[in-house]
Amino acid sequence: MSKPGPVRTSRNPGLDLVGGFAEAAGRFAASVAEADMHDPVPGCPPWSTYDLVVHLGNVHAWAATIVETGSAAVEQNDEPRSHRPRLVSEWYAGKAEDLHEVLRSTDPARPCWNFASGQGMAGFWHRRQLHETTIHTIDIDSVTHRTRTIAAVLAEDGIDEVLRVWLPRMHHRRHPATLSAPLVITTTDTSRAWTLTPRPVPPTPDAAVPTQPRGPVRGAPESAPARTEGPPLVIDRRHPRADLVTGPAEAIYRVLWKRWPADRLELSGDVGRIEAFLGSPLVP
Repeated sequence: MSKPGPVRTSRNPGLDLVGGFAEAAGRFAASVAEADMHDPVPGCPPWSTYDLVVHLGNVHAWAATIVETGSAAVEQNDEPRSHRPRLVSEWYAGKAEDLHEVLRSTDPARPCWNFASGQGMAGFWHRRQLHETTIHTIDIDSVTHRTRTIAAVLAEDGIDEVLRVWLPRMHHRRHPATLSAPLVITTTDTSRAWTLTPRPVPPTPDAAVPTQPRGPVRGAPESAPARTEGPPLVIDRRHPRADLVTGPAEAIYRVLWKRWPADRLELSGDVGRIEAFLGSPLVP
C-alpha cells in the first residue's frame, strides 16, 4: 500500500490511524498467505481461518461504502474464488487496499453515519478499522504462532474505544456489563486512567436491535443505536473508593477484547467484582 499522510482522529494526537491500518492490513495479509484455511481461530469460535479472512475483508468493503457515501450500507457477502492461502490473501489485500484508498482520501471531519451514535464523522471509521484489523491480526497470529507486540499508543487508543464506543453499544444491545461499583482502569506504561461508574437504570428492551451472531458473518452490518439509558459512565479521573485494574496498555487492550486472560493484569479491591466486569460481553 502506498504511504499516506498522517490522519489523526483519535484522542491521541500521536496516532496515525490510516498508516496504522495499512500496516496492520499488510501484516494480516502476509499471515493469511502462510495459514491453513481450515484451522480454528481461538479468539473467534467457531470460525475457521477462512471465515476470519472473509469476515474482515467484507467488513472493509462495508466500511469503505459507508465512508464513501456517508450513509449506512448493507452487508457485503463476497468470497475468494479459492481456499488456497495465497489466493485468499490476495483477495483480502484487494479489499484492504480499496478501504485504504477511501480512508486516506476522506476528510475525517466529514459527516458520516456510524453504528455507535448514528450520525458522526468519517474519522470514526478510520479508528474503527484500525482496531478491527489489529484485533484480527492478533487472531491470525494465534493460528500461525507468530508473536507481535502492540504499541502502547495504539493499545491505549483501543482501550478508549472499547470503553467509550463498545461498552455503551453492548449495553444498548441488551448485553450490559456487570458493574456494581466504581472501577478505575489504569495503564502503567502510558499513565492513562478511565473511571467507570455504574448507573442504576436498567437497559430497556428493544426488539428492533438485533444481537450479534457468533457464527461466520459475511460482513458486519449494524443497526442504528438503541435509545436506552444506563451504560457505565466513562470519565478520565480517579475515584477514591474504586476497584482498580492496572497493567501495560497492550495487556489491558487484549484482555478487554478477550484475547488474553485477566491474570495478565493486577486487580486491586474486590477481585470478584472486577472479574465479573472483565468477564462481561464488553465487545461483540
